[in-house]
Amino acid sequence: MRLLPSILFFVACSEYSLEEKIDNNLGTDSGETEDVLPDTAEEEERDENAPVAVCTVSPQTVTPPFQAATFDGSGSYDPSGSPIASYEWSLITRPNGSSATLPFTSANQIPGFYADLAGVYTAELTVTNQLGLTDSCVVTLESLPTQNLWVEMFWDQVDDMDLHLIAPGGSYNDWDTDCYYSNCVNGGLDWGVLGDSSDDPSLDLDDIDGLGPENINIYSPQANGTYKVVVHDYTGSAPMDTQGGNNVTVNVYLNGGLAWTDTRVITGDGTVTEFCEINWGTQTVNPL
Repeated sequence: MRLLPSILFFVACSEYSLEEKIDNNLGTDSGETEDVLPDTAEEEERDENAPVAVCTVSPQTVTPPFQAATFDGSGSYDPSGSPIASYEWSLITRPNGSSATLPFTSANQIPGFYADLAGVYTAELTVTNQLGLTDSCVVTLESLPTQNLWVEMFWDQVDDMDLHLIAPGGSYNDWDTDCYYSNCVNGGLDWGVLGDSSDDPSLDLDDIDGLGPENINIYSPQANGTYKVVVHDYTGSAPMDTQGGNNVTVNVYLNGGLAWTDTRVITGDGTVTEFCEINWGTQTVNPL
């Protein structure tokens, strides 16, 4: 009978000691708790001292390939009021086949960016403050043709591939009815209504020794016209002319939207490949 009070006293003391240990953070895992608390505080302090990246682009939509855009990170700031130590831009996405690059990367503003193909371009900005802490943001630029008919081409092996657009009722290599590098760079042909430049074609880019792109466009095609798209593998002009297979892609945009795309393997200099016909009256593209 005398053992019961002793046992109760021991339990009560033990419970009190355990509570006291918990209140004073002196449990068996107190060392682990002490490690966690400073780490959490350090994390919070790091977030408070980090810079804030702010990025924009102007204009937000451009017409390829000659309208320039400016990527702007000048709104970035350090909450402490200190100046941003460095800015670093990178182009993280661009349309398949695009060769566009940022003219430079280390500045708060990057003017003079040209989108060579229609599509979406995404740039990322990383800012670093005086403490070496960083923050990033992304901004998207959209490239849309303003011409109602837009045909673009690119390829994956260094070669001189030439894009041709043949007028309704015209024929390949005919000086007046075939738009290509010889007669159509920045215009020069009079199709449709005589003297009306809006229905005339223009070859904006002629890439001789790269991967493209090339594009031919018309602001207002002939109402009931049917155009033909042809690709010629020009012989011998590129310093590393590809003799084997070359994956050539043609995209056709009607009224600003992608209406048709196809990739063909072209083999051998001098070959002429018909890709498609564009029926402007029915707004359809038919493969050839």
